[in-house]
Parts: sequence; structure tokens; C-alpha cells
Amino acid sequence: MRSLHTVRDYIDALNQYPSDWPVHVVTPAGGEVVVEHREINGKPVVGVYGRNGGKIGESPLTEEEYQAAAKLFLALWNDPSYRYTTIHGDHRMYLPAGMNDTCYGYHFDRRIIERLVTEGIISNKDVEIDRVKHLENF
Repeated sequence: MRSLHTVRDYIDALNQYPSDWPVHVVTPAGGEVVVEHREINGKPVVGVYGRNGGKIGESPLTEEEYQAAAKLFLALWNDPSYRYTTIHGDHRMYLPAGMNDTCYGYHFDRRIIERLVTEGIISNKDVEIDRVKHLENF
């Protein structure tokens, strides 16, 4: 992300995106403004927000990131030592070891799990897609 100081900086930053993409703007008090590629519900948007902490949607998930995370999730899913939980509002694989064991382990982006279900690799009955979507809104 580069700093934007002039109108030309903003125009140049916006010109790198297709002109028909929607633009969402969030500007918390103070700090510089950032323009970057984000996603909302899997659709690309241009995010314009305060560098000091505002965010819009999610970072895009590349195919390489998906493949690596899906491979890890499936390896842990098929390992009898690991357990799956959504107790903390996300998809997570952990080793049951006693107190606080669900706090640790591997956290997975909900989009990874949703795609695995959509592609029929895992069953919607085995994971809690709706619970994670619901809790993500809080």
C-alpha cells in the first residue's frame, strides 16, 4: 500500500481497477486514506478507508492460498489426533490436550471451508458454515 497525498495519487490508484467495480469508503477519524482491492461476499470491490485501522470486506483469496490452506485443513481433518470446532466463532482444527486446547491450533478462513463444501470435498453436515457466518457479523 502506498501513501496517497494528491488527487493524481487517488486517480492513479483507482485507475488500476475495472471502472464498473463498486467502491466502498470507510473513513475513521485521523490518519491517511488507503485504496486497495478487497472482497465482500466473494465479489471484488475497491476499498477506500483510514490507514489507522478501517477495513472493508476481506483480502482477496488467491488460488494458491486456497490450495495450500485446503490441503492443510484436509490433512488435519483426516488425522484422528485432531478435532474440529467452531466454539470461538471460526473454523479451527486443534489437538485435544486438556485445558484451553480449543484456543490453539489452526484457524481457517471461512471461504476455505465454504469452497470445500461447495466442491463436495467435505459435507456441509460435518462443518458449521452457518454458525461461522452468523458469528462473523458480530
